[in-house]
Amino acid sequence: MAEAAKAAARQLPGFRLGQKQVFLPNHVITFLRKEHLPPNEACFQVPIRFTKFDLRDYLWNLYNVEVTKVRSFVKQQPLTQKNSHSRSWYRPQPLKIMTVELAKPFQWPELPSDLEPWNHELWKMREDMMEKRNEEQINQHKFQIPMKSKEPLSKERKELANLAKKMASGEIKWSNDVVLDPKWDALLAKEKLVEAKEVKKNDVQP
Repeated sequence: MAEAAKAAARQLPGFRLGQKQVFLPNHVITFLRKEHLPPNEACFQVPIRFTKFDLRDYLWNLYNVEVTKVRSFVKQQPLTQKNSHSRSWYRPQPLKIMTVELAKPFQWPELPSDLEPWNHELWKMREDMMEKRNEEQINQHKFQIPMKSKEPLSKERKELANLAKKMASGEIKWSNDVVLDPKWDALLAKEKLVEAKEVKKNDVQP
């Protein structure tokens, strides 16, 4: 009798099991490959409603894996546009990540070099085709705003451009037909006198 009790105790984990019974689970748990984790830790992506106790019982009851500690954090997702031709944005549901400390270490197997048994070429063709289709849909519904410099010049802009060329070449002189105050005439005369002296001085120097 004592031997049977000891054998049953050895089969139980070192923690208290939960009492919640789940017969037809509808959740998805993803085992994430993290190269930086030590062999005694494993990382999982779990549903947002999952608790640490749920993951611990899940691993024990389904895979007979004993967990000594669980850490969890919720990763918020960035704002995402609903589609390429819509201005409405939304934030996807956050991801819940849990890292467990295992009683026994686990080592990931080496990645296979031959991917033919998994139809890798067919998968790659499918991914390329979907990416090409998405790019075509984006280009089809994308708002294309023409650049201002590439638009044809209007009649007014052409006239202004011709006027600017004539003024730059000295063919015509700009004037706004505004009568200035007499004091500006004295200032302009003084400036012309200074310019004339500078020109004369430069001509005298050897």
